[in-house]
Amino acid sequence: MTVNLASITRNSVLKAIGEFDELGQSEFLRRRGYAEARNFRLVHEGRFYDSKAIAGVAHGYATGRFLDGSEFSGGLATVADCLTGLGFVVDHGGKHARGGLLWDLETTTVFKRGARSAAYKYVVLLWAVNESSTRPGPVPFSEARGELTGLLAPFAVADSAPHSADPWVALRSSGWWTIAWPSGTDESALGHAQLRRLAIADDVAAGLNSAVLDSLREPAWRAEAVAVLTRKIGECLRG
Repeated sequence: MTVNLASITRNSVLKAIGEFDELGQSEFLRRRGYAEARNFRLVHEGRFYDSKAIAGVAHGYATGRFLDGSEFSGGLATVADCLTGLGFVVDHGGKHARGGLLWDLETTTVFKRGARSAAYKYVVLLWAVNESSTRPGPVPFSEARGELTGLLAPFAVADSAPHSADPWVALRSSGWWTIAWPSGTDESALGHAQLRRLAIADDVAAGLNSAVLDSLREPAWRAEAVAVLTRKIGECLRG
């Protein structure tokens, strides 16, 4: 069935977000008749929302007719366009994606020591986002080492302070990061400790990749990236 989402307003979306926050994701989706999002998520103030469900409930707040998940498509040309047109950020990685760049942050694997999660990767990424306007390309490790050492120290999960080379290298598995390994390096054949030594010895440059840098040019996307990273850092601190 084709549904016209043009009647949705920014205020009605915010009301749907408020209901989601009050009920929690599982109860919100159950009550409103939606499945969990797989490809498209609304990002608001650093938190993720099932975009199709938000749109259907926002339609109800705007018109009095609440839509369930069977009544319309949740794809790029419908829900995503509607929500972005209202000034929101919708995170997606393209056709048949499981999630986009912002969702990649939400699902990033971090180092843990006991019950404590290390915020190291998030701290380095937030630093890189803040530096991207003046230093958008890969930065030699030696140029970042001192600054990152100071930024990472308050987030130590062990007795010793974290070494800035650890997240510098560990971020190689992130969809946000690019590392300029020396020619001939077989990254897959080397363990973390070996790559860490190589990054230090060869002053390996790294930084945000081109896809992230392109997205950061959009002010709303940049704001949400900062908000997501800040939230994830806070969650690590709280354990």
